[in-house]
Amino acid sequence: MRRWTAILLLTTLLSGCREGDIREYWNVYGIDYTDVEAARDRFAIFAEKAVAAPEADALEAIDVLFDKLKEDEVAYYLYTDWVDGAFYTPLSPCRNAALYAKAVERMTTDGILSPNSCAPYIQRSRWIGFNQEGAPATVPGFIPDGRRALVLVLDMGCPSCREALTAMAAAPEWADVLRVAVCCGYGPQPDVPGWDYLFPENAADVFDPQMTPVYFVVSADGTVETSYTLAL
Repeated sequence: MRRWTAILLLTTLLSGCREGDIREYWNVYGIDYTDVEAARDRFAIFAEKAVAAPEADALEAIDVLFDKLKEDEVAYYLYTDWVDGAFYTPLSPCRNAALYAKAVERMTTDGILSPNSCAPYIQRSRWIGFNQEGAPATVPGFIPDGRRALVLVLDMGCPSCREALTAMAAAPEWADVLRVAVCCGYGPQPDVPGWDYLFPENAADVFDPQMTPVYFVVSADGTVETSYTLAL
């Protein structure tokens, strides 16, 4: 469901930022979901503006949003799903660890969502903290050896993940890098040539198996050069 929500948001997210103070955005527009499509578009514009704004201003704007959402439980659930799609999923150009963490902080302290409802968001807030661009790479079982590496994270029960293995092994842009496949979940072990396969028992501590297949690039010095990107 989150993937489809993110897809619905994507067109608007890519349309370009609008002018204005992000901190005042929800004071200007308010929370009105009588027209859900229009409300989703307003939120998508907000997400776009938030990731382009100074971080302190964007964090303050997240607080304003959740202060208003607390007044309407239905709106709270609706917008929480959009927040998750915009700031978490690798499909979104607005993926942002700091803004997502702030939103999850509000979700867990506002008293609207139950602990069970909060649990998936808390887990995703942990996952998003790993392998951010410019940070040291975290890949269980992989030790950088001075070579640039392509790291593909896949679920062994996911057909499109196997397609990604084949397509990326054949892609010219990855011909001269070390290709590492981190295999999560259960299923037949892949056998596409050209990959070093890892089967770490703690892969789910670092990677979200529901967001596979994704890849990221690790530079020769072990830092993340390009963060999570959908492989297909």
